[in-house]
Amino acid sequence: MEKPENLSQIDSQVIDDNSARVNINLPTATHPSLKVNLVVDYVFWILVALTLLRFAFKLIGANAQNVFVSLIYNFTNLIVGAFQGIVGDVTSGNMVVEFSSLISIVILWLVYRAVLRLIVILRRN
Repeated sequence: MEKPENLSQIDSQVIDDNSARVNINLPTATHPSLKVNLVVDYVFWILVALTLLRFAFKLIGANAQNVFVSLIYNFTNLIVGAFQGIVGDVTSGNMVVEFSSLISIVILWLVYRAVLRLIVILRRN
């Protein structure tokens, strides 16, 4: 038997030998629904991260005239705007505890879970 040059050769050889004996087909491509799940995850976490940034910027009283801060505020207005006015914000000087941001994160999570569940249901058919 040849001596392998590195451990990855041992692992791949063991997998190949075992799969040949047991008649297992190793997956060569990812399932399309898995790719959809990954896209949904990616979009969800980007939206949550941006909303959390908005919440943090409001909490520390960040300068709304700053280009980056205004970009975050303008983009997340699409998400948070629907929930503004449900609960009043707590303000102290420039600092704001914006509850609508937290509500929007909860709603985003509920939509995220519903979409993932829908993907599972559609995958069965």
